[in-house]
Amino acid sequence: MKSKIIFIILLISLAFNVGFVIKYVHKVCARPKNKITHVEKRNVRTKEFKPNETVMVARNENMQLKMQFFSELTNPEPNSETIAEIMEKLEETQRVLERSVLEHFITLRESMEPEEAKVFFDRFQNRFDNRNEKFIHKQKTRREK
Repeated sequence: MKSKIIFIILLISLAFNVGFVIKYVHKVCARPKNKITHVEKRNVRTKEFKPNETVMVARNENMQLKMQFFSELTNPEPNSETIAEIMEKLEETQRVLERSVLEHFITLRESMEPEEAKVFFDRFQNRFDNRNEKFIHKQKTRREK
């Protein structure tokens, strides 16, 4: 009886240890390609995007318009003219948001050295490439089904 219990506890312990080792190996081997090292982090300015007043107003307006859009769609008989107006306003606020983000990156680039900018903006390019690869892979697997 005692040897059976000890054997079961040993198996459970072994299972936890194997799981821990597998998780650790996966964590070490599956690192993203665009992750920068600690040395590079010190050299690269990783300034956060701090939106200005225009961005905050556009973001709030955009969220309100989205709520209006979906509330109009939930009506028993949605008004197509109202939906078209909301969509036009949504497009405009989205343009304002995207433009302010792009202008922020231009401002950041002006304050960086060439090497620093290469490392900083390469991360974004790698991120886009990785997303594109995942999207293509997902599309291929959907077609195969």
